[in-house]
Amino acid sequence: MRKEYFSTVTNGSFPLDLPGGFFIYEAGGDEKIVFAEPNIVSLFGCDSYEEFIEHVGGVFRGMVHPDDLHKIQNQIQAQTLFGEKRHDYVRYRIVNKQGEVHYVEDFGHLMHALNGKSYFYVFIVDVDQNEYQNKNRNSLAEAEILSASQETDGLTGLLNMSFFYQRVQAFLMSPESWREEISFIHFDIPNFKLFNERNGFVLGDELLCDLARALINTFENSIISRFSDDHFVVCATGDQDDIVKKVEKVYKILLQSADVNKRVRIKAGIYYLDDRRAEVGLACDHARLACNSIKNRHDINYCIYDELLRDDLRRQQFVIDHVEEAIENEYIKVFYQPVIRVATGEICGYEALVRWLDPKAGMLSPGEFIETLEQYHLIHLVDSFVVKKVCQDYCALRDSGQALVPVSINISRMDFELCDIFNIVESTREEYKVPRNMLDLEITESAVSENIGYIKSECNKMRAMGYHIWIDDFGSGYSSLNTIAEYNFDVLKLDMVFLRSYARNERTGKVITYVVKAAKAMGVSPLCEGVESEEHFNFLKDIGCERAQGYFFGKPMPMEETRRSTEAKGLSWEKVEG
Repeated sequence: MRKEYFSTVTNGSFPLDLPGGFFIYEAGGDEKIVFAEPNIVSLFGCDSYEEFIEHVGGVFRGMVHPDDLHKIQNQIQAQTLFGEKRHDYVRYRIVNKQGEVHYVEDFGHLMHALNGKSYFYVFIVDVDQNEYQNKNRNSLAEAEILSASQETDGLTGLLNMSFFYQRVQAFLMSPESWREEISFIHFDIPNFKLFNERNGFVLGDELLCDLARALINTFENSIISRFSDDHFVVCATGDQDDIVKKVEKVYKILLQSADVNKRVRIKAGIYYLDDRRAEVGLACDHARLACNSIKNRHDINYCIYDELLRDDLRRQQFVIDHVEEAIENEYIKVFYQPVIRVATGEICGYEALVRWLDPKAGMLSPGEFIETLEQYHLIHLVDSFVVKKVCQDYCALRDSGQALVPVSINISRMDFELCDIFNIVESTREEYKVPRNMLDLEITESAVSENIGYIKSECNKMRAMGYHIWIDDFGSGYSSLNTIAEYNFDVLKLDMVFLRSYARNERTGKVITYVVKAAKAMGVSPLCEGVESEEHFNFLKDIGCERAQGYFFGKPMPMEETRRSTEAKGLSWEKVEG
Protein backbone atom coordinates (compact mmCIF):
# COMPACT_ATOMS: atom_id res chain seq x y z
CA MET A 1 0.00 0.00 0.00
CA ARG A 2 1.39 3.46 -1.06
CA LYS A 3 2.40 5.74 1.80
CA GLU A 4 0.27 8.91 1.97
CA TYR A 5 2.52 10.78 4.37
CA PHE A 6 6.20 11.34 4.90
CA SER A 7 7.15 11.14 8.55
CA THR A 8 9.22 13.96 10.05
CA VAL A 9 9.92 11.65 13.01
CA THR A 10 9.10 14.22 15.69
CA ASN A 11 6.76 16.78 14.15
CA GLY A 12 3.99 15.00 12.31
CA SER A 13 4.03 14.23 8.58
CA PHE A 14 3.74 15.69 5.04
CA PRO A 15 1.08 14.53 2.58
CA LEU A 16 2.63 13.08 -0.59
CA ASP A 17 1.70 13.24 -4.32
CA LEU A 18 0.80 16.94 -4.18
CA PRO A 19 1.46 19.25 -7.18
CA GLY A 20 3.64 21.48 -5.03
CA GLY A 21 5.59 21.66 -1.85
CA PHE A 22 7.63 23.53 0.70
CA PHE A 23 11.33 24.39 0.88
CA ILE A 24 13.67 26.73 2.79
CA TYR A 25 16.76 28.57 1.55
CA GLU A 26 19.15 31.10 3.01
CA ALA A 27 18.52 34.78 2.18
CA GLY A 28 21.66 36.37 0.78
CA GLY A 29 24.97 34.84 -0.14
CA ASP A 30 24.67 31.79 -2.35
CA GLU A 31 21.02 31.29 -1.31
CA LYS A 32 21.78 27.75 -0.16
CA ILE A 33 18.83 25.34 0.12
CA VAL A 34 18.59 24.00 3.68
CA PHE A 35 15.36 21.99 3.42
CA ALA A 36 13.02 20.57 0.78
CA GLU A 37 10.17 18.18 1.52
CA PRO A 38 9.50 15.11 -0.69
CA ASN A 39 6.89 16.81 -2.92
CA ILE A 40 9.57 19.30 -4.04
CA VAL A 41 11.93 16.42 -4.76
CA SER A 42 9.25 14.71 -6.88
CA LEU A 43 8.34 17.96 -8.68
CA PHE A 44 11.92 18.11 -9.96
CA GLY A 45 11.82 14.48 -11.11
CA CYS A 46 14.21 13.20 -8.45
CA ASP A 47 14.00 10.12 -6.23
CA SER A 48 15.87 11.48 -3.21
CA TYR A 49 16.76 14.72 -1.51
CA GLU A 50 20.42 14.17 -2.37
CA GLU A 51 19.58 13.71 -6.03
CA PHE A 52 17.49 16.92 -5.98
CA ILE A 53 20.32 18.91 -4.34
CA GLU A 54 22.75 17.65 -6.96
CA HIS A 55 20.33 18.53 -9.79
CA VAL A 56 19.83 22.17 -8.69
CA GLY A 57 23.36 22.71 -7.38
CA GLY A 58 22.15 23.10 -3.82
CA VAL A 59 21.03 26.70 -4.34
CA PHE A 60 17.75 28.46 -5.09
CA ARG A 61 18.88 29.95 -8.40
CA GLY A 62 19.46 26.38 -9.62
CA MET A 63 15.71 25.75 -9.23
CA VAL A 64 14.74 28.56 -11.62
CA HIS A 65 14.77 28.46 -15.41
CA PRO A 66 17.83 30.54 -16.50
CA ASP A 67 15.69 32.82 -18.67
CA ASP A 68 13.47 33.73 -15.69
CA LEU A 69 16.16 34.09 -13.03
CA HIS A 70 17.07 37.79 -13.33
CA LYS A 71 13.44 38.87 -13.51
CA ILE A 72 12.22 36.95 -10.48
CA GLN A 73 15.29 37.82 -8.40
CA ASN A 74 14.41 41.49 -8.89
CA GLN A 75 10.75 40.82 -8.08
CA ILE A 76 11.54 38.93 -4.89
CA GLN A 77 14.04 41.59 -3.89
CA ALA A 78 11.53 44.37 -4.58
CA GLN A 79 8.78 42.73 -2.54
CA THR A 80 10.87 41.64 0.44
CA LEU A 81 14.32 43.17 0.88
CA PHE A 82 13.25 46.64 -0.30
CA GLY A 83 9.47 46.59 0.14
CA GLU A 84 7.68 47.19 3.39
CA LYS A 85 6.19 43.67 3.38
CA ARG A 86 8.31 40.58 3.89
CA HIS A 87 6.47 38.16 1.60
CA ASP A 88 6.59 37.67 -2.13
CA TYR A 89 4.56 36.22 -4.96
CA VAL A 90 6.32 35.36 -8.22
CA ARG A 91 5.84 33.07 -11.21
CA TYR A 92 8.62 31.26 -13.01
CA ARG A 93 9.55 28.09 -14.86
CA ILE A 94 11.51 25.12 -13.56
CA VAL A 95 13.22 22.29 -15.47
CA ASN A 96 13.09 18.83 -13.89
CA LYS A 97 15.79 16.20 -14.19
CA GLN A 98 14.11 14.73 -17.26
CA GLY A 99 14.31 18.12 -19.03
CA GLU A 100 10.58 18.85 -18.76
CA VAL A 101 9.51 22.47 -18.19
CA HIS A 102 6.95 23.14 -15.45
CA TYR A 103 5.27 26.42 -14.54
CA VAL A 104 5.07 27.32 -10.86
CA GLU A 105 3.65 29.94 -8.53
CA ASP A 106 5.95 30.86 -5.65
CA PHE A 107 4.66 32.14 -2.29
CA GLY A 108 7.60 33.09 -0.06
CA HIS A 109 8.13 34.77 3.29
CA LEU A 110 11.37 36.30 4.55
CA MET A 111 12.10 35.14 8.11
CA HIS A 112 14.78 36.48 10.47
CA ALA A 113 16.31 34.19 13.07
CA LEU A 114 17.50 35.36 16.48
CA ASN A 115 21.10 34.59 15.48
CA GLY A 116 20.88 37.21 12.74
CA LYS A 117 20.54 34.84 9.80
CA SER A 118 17.62 35.19 7.40
CA TYR A 119 15.73 32.54 5.44
CA PHE A 120 13.05 32.35 2.80
CA TYR A 121 10.23 29.94 3.66
CA VAL A 122 8.66 29.12 0.29
CA PHE A 123 5.66 27.17 -1.00
CA ILE A 124 5.50 26.53 -4.75
CA VAL A 125 2.62 25.10 -6.76
CA ASP A 126 2.80 23.45 -10.18
CA VAL A 127 0.28 25.31 -12.37
CA ASP A 128 -1.12 24.93 -15.85
CA GLN A 129 0.76 26.89 -18.53
CA ASN A 130 -2.36 28.90 -19.41
CA GLU A 131 -2.86 29.86 -15.79
CA TYR A 132 0.81 30.84 -15.57
CA GLN A 133 0.46 33.22 -18.50
CA ASN A 134 -2.92 34.63 -17.48
CA LYS A 135 -2.21 37.72 -15.40
CA ASN A 136 -5.88 38.18 -14.51
CA ARG A 137 -6.28 34.91 -12.61
CA ASN A 138 -4.65 35.87 -9.35
CA SER A 139 -4.96 34.16 -6.03
CA LEU A 140 -6.01 36.14 -2.99
CA ALA A 141 -2.43 36.32 -1.74
CA GLU A 142 -1.22 37.45 -5.15
CA ALA A 143 -3.91 40.12 -5.39
CA GLU A 144 -2.91 41.54 -2.03
CA ILE A 145 0.75 41.72 -2.97
CA LEU A 146 0.09 43.13 -6.42
CA SER A 147 -2.08 45.86 -4.92
CA ALA A 148 0.81 46.77 -2.66
CA SER A 149 3.16 46.86 -5.66
CA GLN A 150 1.17 49.74 -7.10
CA GLU A 151 2.97 51.80 -4.46
CA THR A 152 6.44 50.51 -5.32
CA ASP A 153 8.93 50.39 -8.14
CA GLY A 154 9.01 46.99 -9.78
CA LEU A 155 12.81 46.76 -9.92
CA THR A 156 14.03 48.17 -6.62
CA GLY A 157 10.91 47.92 -4.47
CA LEU A 158 11.27 51.57 -3.44
CA LEU A 159 8.23 53.81 -3.38
CA ASN A 160 7.12 55.22 -6.72
CA MET A 161 6.90 58.97 -7.16
CA SER A 162 3.15 59.26 -6.57
CA PHE A 163 3.13 57.31 -3.33
CA PHE A 164 6.33 59.08 -2.21
CA TYR A 165 4.47 62.39 -2.48
CA GLN A 166 1.60 60.99 -0.40
CA ARG A 167 3.87 59.59 2.30
CA VAL A 168 5.94 62.78 2.56
CA GLN A 169 2.87 65.02 2.66
CA ALA A 170 1.37 62.92 5.44
CA PHE A 171 4.67 63.09 7.35
CA LEU A 172 4.93 66.87 6.99
CA MET A 173 1.42 67.25 8.42
CA SER A 174 2.12 64.98 11.38
CA PRO A 175 3.18 66.36 14.80
CA GLU A 176 6.30 64.15 14.80
CA SER A 177 7.81 66.21 11.96
CA TRP A 178 7.37 69.62 13.57
CA ARG A 179 10.67 69.66 15.43
CA GLU A 180 12.65 67.85 12.76
CA GLU A 181 15.06 69.32 10.22
CA ILE A 182 13.92 67.93 6.88
CA SER A 183 15.94 67.56 3.70
CA PHE A 184 15.19 66.40 0.18
CA ILE A 185 18.03 64.74 -1.73
CA HIS A 186 17.92 63.96 -5.44
CA PHE A 187 20.39 61.31 -6.67
CA ASP A 188 21.35 60.78 -10.29
CA ILE A 189 23.75 58.47 -12.16
CA PRO A 190 25.39 60.60 -14.88
CA ASN A 191 25.32 59.14 -18.39
CA PHE A 192 23.29 56.14 -17.27
CA LYS A 193 22.03 55.47 -20.81
CA LEU A 194 25.62 55.21 -21.96
CA PHE A 195 26.34 52.84 -19.05
CA ASN A 196 23.54 50.56 -20.27
CA GLU A 197 24.82 50.68 -23.84
CA ARG A 198 28.32 49.70 -22.75
CA ASN A 199 27.52 47.14 -20.05
CA GLY A 200 24.03 45.86 -20.88
CA PHE A 201 20.69 46.27 -19.13
CA VAL A 202 21.29 43.41 -16.67
CA LEU A 203 24.30 45.17 -15.14
CA GLY A 204 22.40 48.46 -15.35
CA ASP A 205 19.58 47.00 -13.29
CA GLU A 206 22.09 45.66 -10.78
CA LEU A 207 23.59 49.14 -10.45
CA LEU A 208 20.16 50.66 -9.78
CA CYS A 209 19.52 48.03 -7.11
CA ASP A 210 22.94 48.69 -5.58
CA LEU A 211 22.10 52.38 -5.34
CA ALA A 212 18.70 51.59 -3.83
CA ARG A 213 20.33 49.33 -1.24
CA ALA A 214 22.93 51.97 -0.40
CA LEU A 215 20.20 54.55 0.16
CA ILE A 216 18.19 52.21 2.39
CA ASN A 217 21.19 51.26 4.51
CA THR A 218 22.47 54.85 4.79
CA PHE A 219 19.24 56.82 5.18
CA GLU A 220 17.55 54.66 7.81
CA ASN A 221 13.96 55.55 8.73
CA SER A 222 13.72 57.86 5.70
CA ILE A 223 11.20 57.97 2.87
CA ILE A 224 12.96 56.79 -0.30
CA SER A 225 11.71 56.65 -3.87
CA ARG A 226 12.85 55.80 -7.36
CA PHE A 227 11.17 58.48 -9.47
CA SER A 228 12.25 57.16 -12.87
CA ASP A 229 15.21 55.62 -14.69
CA ASP A 230 18.28 56.51 -12.58
CA HIS A 231 16.59 59.27 -10.56
CA PHE A 232 16.15 58.61 -6.82
CA VAL A 233 14.76 60.95 -4.15
CA VAL A 234 15.10 60.77 -0.36
CA CYS A 235 13.17 62.70 2.27
CA ALA A 236 15.31 62.52 5.39
CA THR A 237 15.46 64.06 8.86
CA GLY A 238 18.57 65.17 10.70
CA ASP A 239 20.92 68.12 10.89
CA GLN A 240 22.43 69.44 7.69
CA ASP A 241 25.98 68.25 8.36
CA ASP A 242 24.69 64.74 8.97
CA ILE A 243 22.79 64.79 5.67
CA VAL A 244 25.94 65.79 3.78
CA LYS A 245 27.91 62.99 5.46
CA LYS A 246 25.29 60.45 4.41
CA VAL A 247 25.32 61.75 0.83
CA GLU A 248 29.10 61.38 0.73
CA LYS A 249 28.80 57.87 2.18
CA VAL A 250 26.45 56.80 -0.60
CA TYR A 251 28.84 58.35 -3.13
CA LYS A 252 31.75 56.29 -1.73
CA ILE A 253 29.72 53.07 -1.65
CA LEU A 254 28.99 53.31 -5.37
CA LEU A 255 32.50 54.48 -6.27
CA GLN A 256 34.11 51.64 -4.31
CA SER A 257 31.89 48.84 -5.61
CA ALA A 258 33.47 45.39 -5.54
CA ASP A 259 32.54 45.06 -9.23
CA VAL A 260 34.79 47.49 -11.13
CA ASN A 261 32.21 47.68 -13.94
CA LYS A 262 29.70 49.20 -11.52
CA ARG A 263 31.95 51.92 -10.08
CA VAL A 264 30.24 55.19 -10.90
CA ARG A 265 30.37 58.76 -9.62
CA ILE A 266 26.82 59.65 -8.67
CA LYS A 267 25.59 63.22 -8.34
CA ALA A 268 23.29 64.57 -5.63
CA GLY A 269 21.31 67.74 -5.08
CA ILE A 270 20.26 68.73 -1.56
CA TYR A 271 17.39 71.02 -0.59
CA TYR A 272 16.92 71.90 3.08
CA LEU A 273 13.20 72.46 3.60
CA ASP A 274 12.65 75.96 4.98
CA ASP A 275 8.88 76.18 4.69
CA ARG A 276 6.61 73.34 5.85
CA ARG A 277 3.83 74.74 3.67
CA ALA A 278 5.88 74.27 0.51
CA GLU A 279 4.65 71.74 -2.03
CA VAL A 280 6.46 68.41 -1.95
CA GLY A 281 6.86 68.53 -5.72
CA LEU A 282 8.53 71.93 -5.51
CA ALA A 283 10.94 70.73 -2.84
CA CYS A 284 11.86 67.76 -5.05
CA ASP A 285 12.35 70.12 -7.98
CA HIS A 286 14.76 72.27 -5.98
CA ALA A 287 16.83 69.18 -5.13
CA ARG A 288 16.74 68.06 -8.77
CA LEU A 289 17.83 71.48 -10.05
CA ALA A 290 20.73 71.50 -7.60
CA CYS A 291 21.76 68.07 -8.87
CA ASN A 292 21.44 69.09 -12.52
CA SER A 293 23.58 72.18 -11.94
CA ILE A 294 26.68 70.01 -11.37
CA LYS A 295 26.13 67.33 -14.02
CA ASN A 296 29.07 68.57 -16.04
CA ARG A 297 31.30 69.19 -13.02
CA HIS A 298 33.93 66.56 -12.31
CA ASP A 299 35.28 68.15 -9.13
CA ILE A 300 32.17 67.97 -6.92
CA ASN A 301 29.57 65.26 -6.33
CA TYR A 302 26.80 67.18 -4.55
CA CYS A 303 25.27 70.66 -4.59
CA ILE A 304 23.10 72.42 -2.01
CA TYR A 305 20.21 74.53 -3.24
CA ASP A 306 20.76 78.04 -1.87
CA GLU A 307 20.14 81.69 -2.72
CA LEU A 308 23.07 81.84 -5.12
CA LEU A 309 21.84 78.82 -7.06
CA ARG A 310 18.30 80.19 -6.93
CA ASP A 311 19.51 83.42 -8.55
CA ASP A 312 21.39 81.44 -11.20
CA LEU A 313 18.28 79.41 -11.96
CA ARG A 314 16.16 82.54 -12.17
CA ARG A 315 18.68 84.03 -14.58
CA GLN A 316 18.59 80.80 -16.54
CA GLN A 317 14.79 80.94 -16.67
CA PHE A 318 14.97 84.57 -17.82
CA VAL A 319 17.15 83.50 -20.74
CA ILE A 320 14.77 80.73 -21.73
CA ASP A 321 11.69 82.94 -21.48
CA HIS A 322 13.11 85.99 -23.29
CA VAL A 323 15.53 84.75 -25.94
CA GLU A 324 13.01 85.01 -28.79
CA GLU A 325 12.01 88.50 -27.67
CA ALA A 326 15.70 89.46 -27.49
CA ILE A 327 16.26 88.28 -31.06
CA GLU A 328 13.14 89.98 -32.39
CA ASN A 329 14.02 93.31 -30.74
CA GLU A 330 17.74 92.91 -31.48
CA TYR A 331 18.80 92.96 -27.84
CA ILE A 332 21.16 90.27 -29.08
CA LYS A 333 24.18 92.10 -30.50
CA VAL A 334 27.10 90.95 -32.63
CA PHE A 335 30.49 92.24 -31.49
CA TYR A 336 33.68 91.79 -33.51
CA GLN A 337 37.23 91.11 -32.37
CA PRO A 338 40.10 91.54 -34.87
CA VAL A 339 42.33 88.65 -35.98
CA ILE A 340 45.88 89.68 -36.89
CA ARG A 341 48.26 88.22 -39.50
CA VAL A 342 51.37 87.80 -37.35
CA ALA A 343 53.90 88.22 -40.17
CA THR A 344 52.50 91.58 -41.36
CA GLY A 345 50.61 92.91 -38.34
CA GLU A 346 47.56 93.52 -40.54
CA ILE A 347 43.96 92.67 -39.72
CA CYS A 348 43.16 89.49 -41.66
CA GLY A 349 39.71 88.83 -40.21
CA TYR A 350 37.24 89.19 -37.37
CA GLU A 351 35.53 86.80 -35.01
CA ALA A 352 31.81 87.45 -34.52
CA LEU A 353 30.96 87.22 -30.81
CA VAL A 354 27.47 87.46 -29.38
CA ARG A 355 26.35 89.71 -26.51
CA TRP A 356 22.93 90.31 -24.93
CA LEU A 357 22.11 93.92 -24.02
CA ASP A 358 18.75 93.72 -22.28
CA PRO A 359 16.89 96.90 -21.28
CA LYS A 360 15.79 95.28 -18.01
CA ALA A 361 18.52 92.75 -17.13
CA GLY A 362 21.43 94.78 -18.47
CA MET A 363 24.49 93.25 -20.11
CA LEU A 364 24.53 89.44 -20.25
CA SER A 365 27.88 87.89 -21.10
CA PRO A 366 28.00 84.73 -23.25
CA GLY A 367 28.75 82.71 -20.12
CA GLU A 368 25.36 83.72 -18.73
CA PHE A 369 23.25 82.49 -21.64
CA ILE A 370 25.12 80.34 -24.21
CA GLU A 371 25.28 77.21 -22.05
CA THR A 372 21.64 77.62 -21.02
CA LEU A 373 20.52 77.93 -24.63
CA GLU A 374 22.50 74.83 -25.55
CA GLN A 375 21.07 72.91 -22.61
CA TYR A 376 17.48 73.80 -23.57
CA HIS A 377 18.04 73.35 -27.31
CA LEU A 378 17.53 77.01 -28.20
CA ILE A 379 21.05 77.94 -29.29
CA HIS A 380 20.25 77.56 -33.00
CA LEU A 381 17.93 80.57 -32.76
CA VAL A 382 20.81 82.83 -31.72
CA ASP A 383 23.34 81.29 -34.11
CA SER A 384 20.98 81.72 -37.06
CA PHE A 385 20.45 85.35 -36.03
CA VAL A 386 24.22 85.93 -35.82
CA VAL A 387 24.69 84.58 -39.35
CA LYS A 388 22.11 87.06 -40.61
CA LYS A 389 23.61 90.05 -38.73
CA VAL A 390 27.13 89.26 -39.95
CA CYS A 391 25.89 89.20 -43.52
CA GLN A 392 24.02 92.49 -43.00
CA ASP A 393 27.13 94.13 -41.49
CA TYR A 394 29.22 92.88 -44.40
CA CYS A 395 26.77 94.49 -46.84
CA ALA A 396 26.96 97.80 -44.94
CA LEU A 397 30.77 97.82 -45.16
CA ARG A 398 30.75 96.84 -48.80
CA ASP A 399 28.20 99.47 -49.73
CA SER A 400 30.22 102.18 -47.95
CA GLY A 401 33.40 101.13 -49.75
CA GLN A 402 35.36 100.06 -46.66
CA ALA A 403 38.05 97.37 -46.57
CA LEU A 404 36.65 93.86 -46.24
CA VAL A 405 38.13 90.81 -44.51
CA PRO A 406 36.53 87.45 -43.61
CA VAL A 407 34.42 87.03 -40.47
CA SER A 408 34.43 83.77 -38.51
CA ILE A 409 31.12 82.61 -37.02
CA ASN A 410 30.85 80.18 -34.10
CA ILE A 411 28.77 77.08 -34.79
CA SER A 412 27.46 75.26 -31.72
CA ARG A 413 27.61 71.48 -31.56
CA MET A 414 23.84 71.56 -30.92
CA ASP A 415 23.23 73.32 -34.23
CA PHE A 416 23.98 70.07 -36.03
CA GLU A 417 21.15 68.37 -34.13
CA LEU A 418 18.61 71.20 -34.01
CA CYS A 419 18.71 72.58 -37.53
CA ASP A 420 20.43 72.38 -40.89
CA ILE A 421 22.94 75.05 -39.89
CA PHE A 422 25.04 74.90 -43.03
CA ASN A 423 21.97 75.33 -45.22
CA ILE A 424 21.05 78.37 -43.10
CA VAL A 425 24.53 79.82 -43.64
CA GLU A 426 24.40 79.16 -47.39
CA SER A 427 20.89 80.52 -47.95
CA THR A 428 21.58 83.65 -45.84
CA ARG A 429 24.85 84.26 -47.68
CA GLU A 430 23.07 84.02 -51.01
CA GLU A 431 20.35 86.44 -49.86
CA TYR A 432 22.92 89.13 -48.98
CA LYS A 433 25.37 88.22 -51.78
CA VAL A 434 28.29 87.56 -49.45
CA PRO A 435 31.17 85.57 -51.03
CA ARG A 436 31.80 82.23 -49.36
CA ASN A 437 35.44 83.07 -48.67
CA MET A 438 34.23 85.97 -46.50
CA LEU A 439 32.53 83.63 -44.00
CA ASP A 440 34.63 81.26 -41.91
CA LEU A 441 32.94 78.67 -39.68
CA GLU A 442 34.31 77.90 -36.20
CA ILE A 443 33.51 74.55 -34.62
CA THR A 444 34.75 73.66 -31.14
CA GLU A 445 37.13 70.75 -30.69
CA SER A 446 34.69 69.13 -28.24
CA ALA A 447 31.97 69.15 -30.92
CA VAL A 448 34.08 67.32 -33.48
CA SER A 449 35.12 64.81 -30.82
CA GLU A 450 31.51 63.94 -29.93
CA ASN A 451 30.02 63.24 -33.36
CA ILE A 452 32.88 62.53 -35.73
CA GLY A 453 30.97 60.89 -38.58
CA TYR A 454 28.13 63.34 -39.24
CA ILE A 455 29.97 66.58 -38.45
CA LYS A 456 32.94 65.45 -40.53
CA SER A 457 30.78 64.87 -43.60
CA GLU A 458 29.04 68.24 -43.15
CA CYS A 459 32.36 70.07 -42.80
CA ASN A 460 33.76 68.37 -45.88
CA LYS A 461 30.68 69.43 -47.82
CA MET A 462 31.08 73.08 -46.78
CA ARG A 463 34.83 73.11 -47.53
CA ALA A 464 34.12 71.72 -50.97
CA MET A 465 31.77 74.69 -51.52
CA GLY A 466 34.51 77.17 -50.62
CA TYR A 467 34.04 77.84 -46.89
CA HIS A 468 36.97 77.73 -44.46
CA ILE A 469 36.50 75.54 -41.39
CA TRP A 470 38.19 76.44 -38.10
CA ILE A 471 38.69 74.17 -35.09
CA ASP A 472 38.07 76.36 -32.03
CA ASP A 473 39.18 76.09 -28.39
CA PHE A 474 41.98 73.58 -28.98
CA GLY A 475 43.51 72.91 -25.57
CA SER A 476 40.49 73.85 -23.47
CA GLY A 477 39.63 70.22 -22.72
CA TYR A 478 41.06 66.79 -23.48
CA SER A 479 42.80 67.85 -26.68
CA SER A 480 44.12 65.33 -29.17
CA LEU A 481 45.97 66.01 -32.39
CA ASN A 482 44.86 62.55 -33.42
CA THR A 483 41.21 63.66 -33.17
CA ILE A 484 41.68 66.73 -35.34
CA ALA A 485 43.76 64.70 -37.80
CA GLU A 486 40.47 63.00 -38.69
CA TYR A 487 39.19 66.28 -40.17
CA ASN A 488 40.00 68.42 -43.17
CA PHE A 489 40.04 72.00 -41.91
CA ASP A 490 41.87 75.26 -42.45
CA VAL A 491 42.62 76.93 -39.12
CA LEU A 492 43.54 75.48 -35.70
CA LYS A 493 42.71 77.96 -32.96
CA LEU A 494 44.67 77.50 -29.73
CA ASP A 495 42.66 78.35 -26.66
CA MET A 496 43.70 81.35 -24.55
CA VAL A 497 44.56 78.97 -21.69
CA PHE A 498 47.99 78.46 -23.27
CA LEU A 499 49.11 82.09 -23.21
CA ARG A 500 47.57 82.65 -19.78
CA SER A 501 50.02 80.14 -18.31
CA TYR A 502 52.94 81.15 -20.56
CA ALA A 503 54.46 83.65 -18.12
CA ARG A 504 54.40 81.37 -15.08
CA ASN A 505 55.29 78.07 -16.74
CA GLU A 506 58.24 78.00 -19.13
CA ARG A 507 57.21 74.61 -20.50
CA THR A 508 53.97 76.11 -21.85
CA GLY A 509 55.98 77.89 -24.54
CA LYS A 510 57.37 74.55 -25.70
CA VAL A 511 53.87 73.08 -25.87
CA ILE A 512 52.60 76.02 -27.96
CA THR A 513 55.63 75.70 -30.26
CA TYR A 514 54.96 71.99 -30.72
CA VAL A 515 51.27 72.49 -31.54
CA VAL A 516 52.00 75.32 -33.98
CA LYS A 517 54.59 73.23 -35.83
CA ALA A 518 52.27 70.20 -35.88
CA ALA A 519 49.41 72.28 -37.30
CA LYS A 520 51.63 73.73 -40.05
CA ALA A 521 52.93 70.25 -40.85
CA MET A 522 49.32 69.21 -41.48
CA GLY A 523 48.81 72.16 -43.79
CA VAL A 524 46.67 74.00 -41.24
CA SER A 525 47.04 77.67 -40.26
CA PRO A 526 47.65 78.04 -36.48
CA LEU A 527 45.91 80.88 -34.62
CA CYS A 528 46.58 81.69 -30.98
CA GLU A 529 44.01 83.65 -28.97
CA GLY A 530 44.51 85.38 -25.64
CA VAL A 531 47.29 87.74 -26.81
CA GLU A 532 47.41 90.44 -24.14
CA SER A 533 50.94 91.86 -24.41
CA GLU A 534 53.71 92.67 -26.85
CA GLU A 535 55.68 89.82 -25.25
CA HIS A 536 52.96 87.39 -26.29
CA PHE A 537 52.91 88.78 -29.81
CA ASN A 538 56.69 88.63 -30.23
CA PHE A 539 56.75 85.04 -28.96
CA LEU A 540 54.17 84.04 -31.58
CA LYS A 541 56.28 85.71 -34.28
CA ASP A 542 59.37 83.79 -33.16
CA ILE A 543 57.69 80.38 -33.33
CA GLY A 544 55.99 81.00 -36.67
CA CYS A 545 52.38 81.21 -35.52
CA GLU A 546 50.42 82.66 -38.45
CA ARG A 547 47.48 84.43 -36.77
CA ALA A 548 46.81 86.04 -33.39
CA GLN A 549 43.80 87.38 -31.50
CA GLY A 550 43.39 89.08 -28.14
CA TYR A 551 42.90 92.27 -26.13
CA PHE A 552 46.37 93.48 -27.18
CA PHE A 553 44.82 94.26 -30.58
CA GLY A 554 41.29 95.04 -29.49
CA LYS A 555 38.36 93.97 -27.35
CA PRO A 556 35.12 92.67 -28.90
CA MET A 557 33.05 95.70 -29.98
CA PRO A 558 30.37 96.62 -32.50
CA MET A 559 31.88 96.74 -36.00
CA GLU A 560 32.15 100.52 -36.34
CA GLU A 561 33.70 100.87 -32.89
CA THR A 562 36.30 98.16 -33.40
CA ARG A 563 37.33 99.63 -36.75
CA ARG A 564 37.83 103.06 -35.19
CA SER A 565 39.77 101.52 -32.31
CA THR A 566 42.16 99.55 -34.51
CA GLU A 567 42.65 102.51 -36.86
CA ALA A 568 43.67 104.60 -33.86
CA LYS A 569 46.33 101.96 -33.07
CA GLY A 570 47.65 102.21 -36.61
CA LEU A 571 46.39 98.82 -37.74
CA SER A 572 45.31 98.32 -41.34
CA TRP A 573 43.47 95.59 -43.25
CA GLU A 574 45.07 93.16 -45.61
CA LYS A 575 43.62 92.96 -49.09
CA VAL A 576 41.29 90.05 -49.66
CA GLU A 577 39.63 89.20 -52.97
CA GLY A 578 35.90 89.16 -52.22
